[in-house]
Amino acid sequence: MLHCAFLRSTSRVRAIVTASLTAARSDARHRHYGTRGPKEISTFDTGSRLEVQHPRWPHSLLFSYPWLRDHCRCADCFNHTTAQRRFDPTHMHLNIRPARVSATPEGLELKWPDGHTSAYEYKFLWQNTYEGRRTAHKPPQQLWTAHTIPKPELTMVSLGELSDPEKNGIKKLIAAIIKYGFAFISEVPTTEEATRSAVEKVCPIERNFFGEMWTFGNTGMDHLDTAYTSEFIGAHTDTTYFSQACRVQVFHCLEAACEGGESLLVDGFSIAQQFKNKHPEGYTFFSSESFPSEYIEDGQHHSCLDTIFRHNPETGNLTQFRYNIYDRAPLSSIPQEKMQEFYLHFMNLTKVIRNPKNEQWLKLEPGKVLLIDNWRVMHGRKGFTGNRVMTGCYLGNDEFTSSARVLGLQLE
Repeated sequence: MLHCAFLRSTSRVRAIVTASLTAARSDARHRHYGTRGPKEISTFDTGSRLEVQHPRWPHSLLFSYPWLRDHCRCADCFNHTTAQRRFDPTHMHLNIRPARVSATPEGLELKWPDGHTSAYEYKFLWQNTYEGRRTAHKPPQQLWTAHTIPKPELTMVSLGELSDPEKNGIKKLIAAIIKYGFAFISEVPTTEEATRSAVEKVCPIERNFFGEMWTFGNTGMDHLDTAYTSEFIGAHTDTTYFSQACRVQVFHCLEAACEGGESLLVDGFSIAQQFKNKHPEGYTFFSSESFPSEYIEDGQHHSCLDTIFRHNPETGNLTQFRYNIYDRAPLSSIPQEKMQEFYLHFMNLTKVIRNPKNEQWLKLEPGKVLLIDNWRVMHGRKGFTGNRVMTGCYLGNDEFTSSARVLGLQLE
């Protein structure tokens, strides 16, 4: 009768139930029940959506009934072995409404007109809705400049820690890469094989036309890239010519140069923030206008058209910074009438990047492997004399972020 009365009324009906399981499973359609003390969990049927209030939530959430039916996690609707959906949402009515709503301290329970019952944990509801995620979202990244770069102990993990599951070395390493954009593995033997072994503890190595692992000096040109010379290289991100740039770049200096060769790190997310504050119109321009990058050598021609700043479509937060002044292709993606604007913004951005206050120079040492988040931190090097031997590899975004999620780490 309560259900019928609600349908005839334009005002919302609110029912109070106790926290006991028996009362929580009563047939009343609208629930409001108390836990210990004054804290309460409430549910309200607004007609097309279900409003839920929870004492641990900063605000209530409104759930679409089709969304609730589609997200049932019972064994008939969701395969818990494969973590795949079984329910086909195209078979439900868009005006579906539950016959009964029950709130318990453990979660929400809905019984549908066809007799099917769905149960949801409150944590699942909060973490898997747009409104909940936006409210709870706090990016884990800590931006830095040369003055505020983190102390070495915050970004250093020894090979021994990495190899001992009880020391959580892998989690510490990945967490540092996410938070600061770079990290080191120390005490690694100075060979390509040892470097590979250490890095593969993080995730599988990405293969591309460079191969998996690469080792090179400055005595030959295995590939037509300035990295294979002894020239100065300014701050940049790698593989902007791939549709998905490599996520992590790995460097291990097996033999240091006699003079020079210091490495450069610049926090691209910090650059983005500074650029946005100082030149907001330029930030908007490079967030919407794409321009091409390319790599060309015998048998290879890679090209990608993309923006400098890429954002998460859900949160709007910056997720990737793409900047490489060397791999720019002919600028054919922007109309000539916008060229003055493009070069003005590009000069302003480059000026921020090259500000010495943003540049961190360091000497890579044999035995210490550097891992850089290539979606965030730029790298470069000073010119050098003498022989300098480097080994390294790339880690793909999908494999790296998978490892992070398995360890329960927040990426954005």
